[in-house]
Amino acid sequence: MFMTKPLYQQIYNYIIENIKSGQLKAGDKVPSEKELSEKFSVSRITSKKALDLLAQHQIIHRIRGKGSYISDKPHNVDPEKEIVQDTDVLDDNILIGAIFPDFDSAFGSKLLKSIEQKASEYKVSLVIKRTHGLIAGEEKAILSLVELGVKGLIIFPVDSEQYNREMLKLILEGFPVVVVDRDLKGIYTSTVMTDNKQAALQLTEYLFELGHEHISFISPPPKRTSTVDERLQGFQKAFLKHGLRYNTDYLLTEITSSLPPVIQSENYLAVLENDIETIKKLIMDHPQITAFVASEYGIAVTLKKALLMLEKQIPHDYSIVCFDCPDDPFDSPMFTHIRQMETEMGMTAVNLLMSQLKGDHVPMHTVMNYTLVKGRSTRSINV
Repeated sequence: MFMTKPLYQQIYNYIIENIKSGQLKAGDKVPSEKELSEKFSVSRITSKKALDLLAQHQIIHRIRGKGSYISDKPHNVDPEKEIVQDTDVLDDNILIGAIFPDFDSAFGSKLLKSIEQKASEYKVSLVIKRTHGLIAGEEKAILSLVELGVKGLIIFPVDSEQYNREMLKLILEGFPVVVVDRDLKGIYTSTVMTDNKQAALQLTEYLFELGHEHISFISPPPKRTSTVDERLQGFQKAFLKHGLRYNTDYLLTEITSSLPPVIQSENYLAVLENDIETIKKLIMDHPQITAFVASEYGIAVTLKKALLMLEKQIPHDYSIVCFDCPDDPFDSPMFTHIRQMETEMGMTAVNLLMSQLKGDHVPMHTVMNYTLVKGRSTRSINV
């Protein structure tokens, strides 16, 4: 049970007091969601909920496209008593949705599991949609869940050059949305993610500690709704921080075989083979490279295949670090990697969504902790 009074009650009470004092009379126009959100320094979600509740109690009537107006009914209402039930509990049978591109043992499965677990604790129902990494699939998932009647969405956006139009529309309309594992630059919505720039910096610094200076960075193409650009920035920042120059020829940001749409396509093996050949060429053209930062686990696996085909040993000949790696129940992890806090990320996302549904103010950016886990893919070259 929620015990604290939500912020939207302040707005509700403000309108009631203005009616009682005579400042607002029957037929008068009520301040808009935007005006109220600015006046009370709250989100439009909060002001919308206050107006919705006033309409529910027939204190105002709302006209689509024109605004809200004081109704002709008598207004002998006590603001504290009028919304006491709505203050403490959410409606029964709340339905929320979670949209994922895909999920596997490296990253995604624990995140989804924790979302389901936390939703159960709140006693809300959860519907899950998978987009297969396609922007069209994401738009379809959003439309179908809204039509189904979900009250809020947790979205793990696909890698895309442009923001999803349906997602932007919901956010602009004040629909409760929490975005996970992405920072939607310039978009005012609640996000939960790892500090990818700092994590990539730490990975690179770890390789410095082992004596490596000729380090390659390998990733898919950086896109607007991906984490790749921030990880690349962290890699570059590590060199600047230590007064070292990195060779731009060591950057390989065109690997696509790890992307969900490609994995599920008919020509996946051909794309994978092409990526392996591209990596092999990088290695042969730059024999001075001794270590790699892979932006994700799938790329680290592809890199390992390329090195083995060249009869190179890991970590004897080359060290590899990456983001995320499945646990090995019988040994240390295959790769030294950044472990993101999936469970905490999922639970935080649900908490933020439920706070939005309650009408509370929520932070726009929540940054999660991470840990560097040492695996079998790195060694010191100083000895």
